[in-house]
Amino acid sequence: MKRLFIATKIELDERYFALMKNLQRQLAGDKIVWVDSKLQHLTLRFLGQTPDEQIPKLKRIMNDVANHNTAFSMEMDKLGVFGSRYAPSVLWLGFNEFELYRQLFEQLEAKILDLGFEPNHGNVVPHITLGRIKETQSKKFFWEIIEKNKPDFRQAISIEEITLYQSRLQPTGPIYTPLHTARLKQ
Repeated sequence: MKRLFIATKIELDERYFALMKNLQRQLAGDKIVWVDSKLQHLTLRFLGQTPDEQIPKLKRIMNDVANHNTAFSMEMDKLGVFGSRYAPSVLWLGFNEFELYRQLFEQLEAKILDLGFEPNHGNVVPHITLGRIKETQSKKFFWEIIEKNKPDFRQAISIEEITLYQSRLQPTGPIYTPLHTARLKQ
């Protein structure tokens, strides 16, 4: 059994690195587990604990979906928070327009369900996790910082391939190992 997910590796430009550092500095009093920038990715589908015999089938599905989709890009332009105003849980960067991403997800999801995986619950919200919020000292201050740091710039994120990753959780943070990559049509 391996803990797996399918994602696209991304690289943030300097403006987003500056935004992340600014948020880390301004929210230093809160308990937030920040994601290492070297591990940034855009998850297409989290699979969870997966039997090893499913991996070849997942590779074939990824290849098939990739062969039926052309590479595209999306513009990252949002700073958002999952959870409620009173219990924020995840700080993330996201996109306003992501129809092609949704189509890619839906094609992949249909084939993954045929393998017996549980359906993805919730809305498709492509995002890059910046940090997991454990506790805020002041909700009012937290939300003021979020509002003050909303990006006024955009970064194009190219979706040219999808990768199957194994995730091993360690006390020092997760380790992601790529197991297979499928390139979308150019």
